[in-house]
Amino acid sequence: MKFKPQMDTSLLADETRATALSNAAQDFIPLDLTRAQVDDLELLLNGAYAPLRGYLGQVDHQSVCDSMRLADGTLWPLPLSLEIKEDLAGKITPGDQIALRDPEGVLLAILFIEELFEKNNQHLLGGKIEGISLPLHYDHIDLRIKPDAMPAEPRAGLVTGGILHRAELEAALLYARERGAELLVQSLAREDDDLFGRIRCLKAALSNCPENHARLSILPSTPPADARGWLLQAIVAKNCGCAAMLSSGDMSLVEEHAEEIAINPVSLPAGSPDDTFPEVSRELQSLHPPQNKQGFTVFFSGLSGSGKSTIANILRVRLLERATRKVTLLDGDLVRKNLSSELTFSREHRDLNILRIGFVAAEITRHGGIAICAPIAPYDDIRKQVRLLIGNHGGFILVHVATPLEVCEARDRKGLYAMARAGKIREFTGISDPYEAPEDAELTIQTTEISAGQACDQVLAYLEGKGYLMPDTQG
Repeated sequence: MKFKPQMDTSLLADETRATALSNAAQDFIPLDLTRAQVDDLELLLNGAYAPLRGYLGQVDHQSVCDSMRLADGTLWPLPLSLEIKEDLAGKITPGDQIALRDPEGVLLAILFIEELFEKNNQHLLGGKIEGISLPLHYDHIDLRIKPDAMPAEPRAGLVTGGILHRAELEAALLYARERGAELLVQSLAREDDDLFGRIRCLKAALSNCPENHARLSILPSTPPADARGWLLQAIVAKNCGCAAMLSSGDMSLVEEHAEEIAINPVSLPAGSPDDTFPEVSRELQSLHPPQNKQGFTVFFSGLSGSGKSTIANILRVRLLERATRKVTLLDGDLVRKNLSSELTFSREHRDLNILRIGFVAAEITRHGGIAICAPIAPYDDIRKQVRLLIGNHGGFILVHVATPLEVCEARDRKGLYAMARAGKIREFTGISDPYEAPEDAELTIQTTEISAGQACDQVLAYLEGKGYLMPDTQG
């Protein structure tokens, strides 16, 4: 069944219309949005991105890139079209209707496709949208205020992508107080591991404000990277009823277009953690503990028989003796048995196995623990992916146990090399499959002339030297 988008003021359908669209959406092409795309859709649906009523077509998209204006001359600083993958682009045509869903498959809106075009090797959709429901949030519900639900009193919008310190907040409060305006602090905060900490810091700063002089709201938006981004936030602030936009960001374009937006730009001094409120300082200390209390991963890589598992086991015991943090050993063979038993030794499955190890290690690191990983991990590109995955949450130390192949083969306690030479094991690293020695290892260990215990001492010395561990004073 074909629908046409309604042209009501609100982009959210009423209950009757939403029910009809939801029922019909079972026959529409489904598209699960990324988290960032869900955030942009929310800002469209709740009116923060007015006057946009959907995603930009090719002419508007190019016009915005060239001149920061839609084709009709309306000021709009950043292009907003819906990017899709190539395989989906081959299945749709203008006139189709797309069921836009969140990553869990919940129906959020219908996109009425008007254009499908390419730019910079991206496949983009343009068309009007009609909302079924706003994205569901489980956190900070009272802070997710829709623009049309804002009270009507005078308001000054302090837009921030980070944490407020004394100089910035006091200057904003002075400006609002002199004009009898409420201070609306808009936190640009897409959901990530730091969201809750940032909001606690903002609440701690605002606890220093006189009662009823400031309110906090969350906008699901990435902090601007340049002046165009700050201009977009000024438009959003205006849509939220703000007569002024206060920020310590790049306000040059906001100042240039202030009259057109009908908003007063106010540049604030950038605050500093060195001069902040005690309440904020305490929150920051809990958010960013010293390195010797943060989580980290020691990731061993080397050929089978190189000694990495033995070193990893000794390291686990030595770290547990210090009893400062929880330690988890993710040995290659044990992971294969308990987490990846269905996988083969193809390149694809080896990569998947390492990514699984990386995911578990990242969670351990994120929660302040120590993960010790000891797979072969023969491929450089997948090791780099794991480095990025874990490095977002804490320390990552790659240790290359660089034992030569002939030494590993001479040890061969499990008889694996002999079976590989005999052709009984296919795709065996070092024999029939390559090992790409890391060039980005934090530590390279040669085990031909030192014991496993001495190798472990090198790892511990590195961790102490980089501040991950306090020196062991007990010998």
